Amino acid sequence: MATEDQNNEPQPAAAEQPPAEDKPKEVTKRSIRLETWQKIKDQKLTPLRRFSVFNKIPNYIGAEKAAELLAETEEFKKANSIKVNIDLAQEPVKLEVVKAKKTLFVPPAQKSSNVYAKIKNCNPDEQDLATQKKIIKLQGEEDTFQEIDMHGIEKLDMVVVGSCAVSRQGHRIGKGNGYVDLDIGILTHLGVITKDTLIVTTVHDVQVYDTLPENLFQTYDLSLDLIVTPTEVIRVSKRLPRPAGIEWKLLSSRRLEIVPVLKCIKEFEEKSGKEIELKAEDTDVESYQQKSRQNKRSFRRNQSGQRRRRRSDRRTSEKQHNGDADSHDEGGEKTDGEAAEGGKPGGGRPQRKNRYRRNTRRSTNNTGESAAEKSEGEEKAGGEKDAGDGDGKKGGRDRRRRERNPKNDKKGGRVERDLCIRVTNIARSMRIKELKQELRTRDCNPNFITWNGYHGKCYLHFPKKPDQSDDDAGAELLKQLEDLTLTVTPREKEGGGEPKQITLKCEIMKRKEGGGGDAQTATNGTVLEGSRIETTDVTAV
Repeated sequence: MATEDQNNEPQPAAAEQPPAEDKPKEVTKRSIRLETWQKIKDQKLTPLRRFSVFNKIPNYIGAEKAAELLAETEEFKKANSIKVNIDLAQEPVKLEVVKAKKTLFVPPAQKSSNVYAKIKNCNPDEQDLATQKKIIKLQGEEDTFQEIDMHGIEKLDMVVVGSCAVSRQGHRIGKGNGYVDLDIGILTHLGVITKDTLIVTTVHDVQVYDTLPENLFQTYDLSLDLIVTPTEVIRVSKRLPRPAGIEWKLLSSRRLEIVPVLKCIKEFEEKSGKEIELKAEDTDVESYQQKSRQNKRSFRRNQSGQRRRRRSDRRTSEKQHNGDADSHDEGGEKTDGEAAEGGKPGGGRPQRKNRYRRNTRRSTNNTGESAAEKSEGEEKAGGEKDAGDGDGKKGGRDRRRRERNPKNDKKGGRVERDLCIRVTNIARSMRIKELKQELRTRDCNPNFITWNGYHGKCYLHFPKKPDQSDDDAGAELLKQLEDLTLTVTPREKEGGGEPKQITLKCEIMKRKEGGGGDAQTATNGTVLEGSRIETTDVTAV
């Protein structure tokens, strides 16, 4: 047992240790990313400041200038086939490739098993800038790009990627998912990237570091040959080691589901007799998704707590305001508390005026309810409570809706949905944007569309001229929609196949005789009122 003197002896070793807060923080890829994102945020270098720069390849002010500097380099002028990643900061680079009339490659569509997509028919002399931006994002027509599988690949002269942080020695740090490193490994494995292919990135000047710790980088990390900022071009003097190919032991079967081209390569390798061993668990993806879900839950909890605190502060301030007003207004109107105590101030708690008036759901019974307690909607109903369902719930909902929104009432000046056309024979793989595009070409513009494509139908709602009858307006619309045909490509889970033409059937919906403006009946007698159709209001065509 230690004596009291021994316990009081000084401890020189402990005294020489620096405080915990003075210890240097460990430098990791994550810490460098956070430092870079924070610098971009603090210096307001993003063009769209309402969006966060964290956990993504940041877009920055000056990306167009960096793309122009890259286009002026000898390396860019000599390259013919250039692949550019999909990050927003690299979109100006794609436009420069198109402007120089070089062959542009981009990543394929999501969940595609192809290697990349080749941009076609994007001539800057024939198409405006808006059309070019759609084409390079694979949002143009089908003849503007071609996805290429592993058996029809072409070699690349240059690959342009996005980055979070880079060093002048050629090190690169991405956003942390490892998909760019894996993509370079796949292209190297397939022979698309050779020793002559240049790896380039465009970044802001604040993303460039003089050096980055060597111990942070592994064999699968991508290295750079050329770094371009809005103010300078940095050529790496000595190329760092690149990924030699696909490191299967670092990949799991789940990663193969996320990147389908990996599954195709694995099956091809196994058919040739090669044995491939995968990792048991893809911890990187799982931890990233779990952290994302935790952040979202924490954000929702914080938002909910802030709303509760604001409501509590508002109630407190209103109570204080009401108390001060009562103390200065001696001859004014008494509160409920003062009336209950015979007019004595402070005899009861003053009732706070409800700022948001709501019609509470009161159980209606025949006893104890006076005419004064009935709402205005009930008095107007005049015994029409049974007009809804057997319990009177439907009529009650309609009355409350009219009381809250008098503008929606037919008598309150609402413009009725005059004409409705039902479109049937819609395939499940059909999308509303395909129908909207066809309607535009026919100059047929509904106010809005009620889409129920899963059940093979939708409803087009049109306005009607005041001096035009229903029959004339309906006949005119049906003539515009005559032979309405769309081209649909079956989805893979439906068996796939070649695109086919589908003719849609259009019929006018007639009003329900003796009913309100919203009650409509189909030509086959089906009553639409009360049907449970999941609707989506879309922008006017």
